[in-house]
Amino acid sequence: MKNIITYLFLPLLMLTGCKREDDFGSGSDLQPVPFTIAAKYDAKLDGKEAVNVNITLENTSTGDKIIGKTDINGELKFNAILPGTYTITADMTMSKEDYEDMFEIPTINPEVYFGGMQEKVIVNVNVSAAVITLSSGRIEDLVIKQVYYAGSSTTEAASFRDHFLEIYNNSNEMIYADGLYVGLLEGNTNSNVTSYTLSNGQYDWSKSTGNTIGGSANTDFVYASTIIRVPGSGKEHPILPGKSIVIAQTAINHKAPYDDIKGQSVSIKKPEETVDLSGADFETYLGDYFTANGGSPYLYDIQNIMVPDMEIVHWALNSKDMLLGVTSRPALIVFKATPGEISSFAKVPSPKNLNGALFVRIPKEIIIDGVDTTDKEQKAPKDLPVSIDATRAFIKNDAGSPYPDYSSYSIIRKTKEIIKGRVVLADTNNSQNDFTTIKANPRGNAQ
Repeated sequence: MKNIITYLFLPLLMLTGCKREDDFGSGSDLQPVPFTIAAKYDAKLDGKEAVNVNITLENTSTGDKIIGKTDINGELKFNAILPGTYTITADMTMSKEDYEDMFEIPTINPEVYFGGMQEKVIVNVNVSAAVITLSSGRIEDLVIKQVYYAGSSTTEAASFRDHFLEIYNNSNEMIYADGLYVGLLEGNTNSNVTSYTLSNGQYDWSKSTGNTIGGSANTDFVYASTIIRVPGSGKEHPILPGKSIVIAQTAINHKAPYDDIKGQSVSIKKPEETVDLSGADFETYLGDYFTANGGSPYLYDIQNIMVPDMEIVHWALNSKDMLLGVTSRPALIVFKATPGEISSFAKVPSPKNLNGALFVRIPKEIIIDGVDTTDKEQKAPKDLPVSIDATRAFIKNDAGSPYPDYSSYSIIRKTKEIIKGRVVLADTNNSQNDFTTIKANPRGNAQ
């Protein structure tokens, strides 16, 4: 079991030395070192010290956690902590009244959530401090409720063909889904620091050909490899309060045998490990798109003529079907824009391959909701800024250990409360806190 040490009231925390096998050498004695974490609000607020912030340090090698709060100076000080590599997360909640008094910015939300995250923070005798920046996220009416990116058994169920995304109306008013865009983001798949990356290993998009907007290329925009759009003229696809839409990769009953596009039978040996998506609201059928662009359809991309197709707006994903992430972990966003705005968005190559595919530059300010997913090892850097998603989520058991790919699990938002029968989902813009894990279940809820 992982150790969790809580630091709340003591001025100093002393961790005694112990013997571990890690990056410092097999069998070497690690000598604890002092370390200070300073929490500050982002510059768009006031950049001041953030008091009473919940801080968690997790050792990336052992999984051990240290939990504490910042003091009146916005600092959490440790007299001695074991050297190693840590992930630092920060979060806090502020009432509407305190938020407006402190920042003199009006808000309609009864509470404002703040979050921040730093990964791969080195602690050793030469590194004695870290600064973590807190950003406040927007609370929106539409939220990403469930992301089924793991897939099911490759030999006895549907492999990655049963992926789906669920978007939920978290408000008390009807919302039309017409014209809603879904984007899968592009980002580096490892955290190696190179000439084309930032210090955290994420792409430095300011080095992309034609991306001549300086540092804001990395702070004010995200980059989509794939954009799909809900069809409709404006009022064709209502989402009632407390209801959702399901966007399937392929809108068939994956529990039952079916024929591929060549008429060959595909058997399903363990239907209990996959899902029935024949009742999905939309599907991402790509057969016509690839045919029109001189390619060939994917063998298992079956079109359900009873389910409306998502419109393909941009496709630079290196696959012929909508993969929500098996080997890679693209962040997901939902946003609204006019067709004219979409056409005006710049398209740039990744700084890693200036002659490769083009990715759509999307302003951060138009994003309604976003979720960063990852594997437990967090091999790739975050795609989303912390103001959209302060942390990341992944499929895991109650002890925090990750489930493997093709395990039939999905991430799903927790239930915050139930108001007159309407489920209200958690939405703090912090996926680590907002999501839990269930067996994939379209339109289901977390228990």
